[in-house]
Amino acid sequence: MKRLMSYTMTAMLAASLILLPAACSNLPPAGSPQQNNEFTDVNSVVNFDNDNLGFMRSFDASPDAAHVTFSIAEVSPNGIEGKGALLTTDRDGTMYIAIDLSSLLGESVSDLRTVEADIAVVNDYTDFYAVSGEVSIIDAEGTSVADGVWSVYLREKNPNIMRLELQKPLSPKPYNMLILSKSVDNAVAAGLEQSSLFISALRFFDMEEQLLPVNTDEGFNAPEGFGKPDRSNLMEFSGETAISGARGTSNGWGQAVALLTAKNGGELDAGLLKGSAVTVYYSSDSPPELILQSWTDGKPESAGWAKVAPVLVNNSGNIAQYSFEAMVTAFGTDDFEAFLDQLYVGDTGAELAVYSVTYSAGAGW
Repeated sequence: MKRLMSYTMTAMLAASLILLPAACSNLPPAGSPQQNNEFTDVNSVVNFDNDNLGFMRSFDASPDAAHVTFSIAEVSPNGIEGKGALLTTDRDGTMYIAIDLSSLLGESVSDLRTVEADIAVVNDYTDFYAVSGEVSIIDAEGTSVADGVWSVYLREKNPNIMRLELQKPLSPKPYNMLILSKSVDNAVAAGLEQSSLFISALRFFDMEEQLLPVNTDEGFNAPEGFGKPDRSNLMEFSGETAISGARGTSNGWGQAVALLTAKNGGELDAGLLKGSAVTVYYSSDSPPELILQSWTDGKPESAGWAKVAPVLVNNSGNIAQYSFEAMVTAFGTDDFEAFLDQLYVGDTGAELAVYSVTYSAGAGW
């Protein structure tokens, strides 16, 4: 996983924030009457009262990112009512969000020392499923000045307080960003849909633990290309469709993904690959290879274990594309529906994490 991101935001993903108890701040403990959205100085707390979410954005640069949608909601996690930002996604992957600190705090961003927020897990399940993730602050130069982890681990502590302390002050420049992720969701581990997150009472403190003023009317001011996948060197197609179940890891000359085709009782419809380009979103020190395997009578000799190298790889080394022509050349036939029995994504000697495999129908490439 050494190349999870090779953007200027790489440090963001090495997070190790400490989730501290409420006693570490000058705020009342979680669950008290003032815990959610009842602070006396509402200009110093992001309460989402003006219904503006313009300072928040889904951060989709990482290959494991699941695009996040935002809405304002009033929910009662653990019986505590409060208005906040509801974060949801309809696909597998890690939820990343970015918050523009420079826009929210203006010149006061250089006084920032601590960030706190109430984070709740929201779902319709009877059982409680813990969630956790990482959080970092990246300065205008792309350097991490604070990083760590957060969690909501007990029903009785839902919401829980996230607290993050900076190691050094920020400069009063644009592009200082807080990046928060939800990377662990026990509901998903139990075979259920992802839980949503509910963020409320976002607040910022100076060195004396005094609340800093915020301006929630500001929008998101991002440098060019911020939060977007690196599409350099790649072909652009009209659309991509994710292949179900195409996620996994391997640890050196192994297969991170193994998908049986429908004729063998699997979910992969091999016919969809005809005429399609395949794209793999991954993390590794070297690009993965596609492997097409057939054990069907009458198969071409090369189809027993056909390795396909990527035709194109982006500059960040985390998206690889495989052309239909290259797959046919390696496999020995374009009749995948008749002969393809299993599709693999394998590493080439380095640790590999595959986050998504897509096909682009009718790519003609």
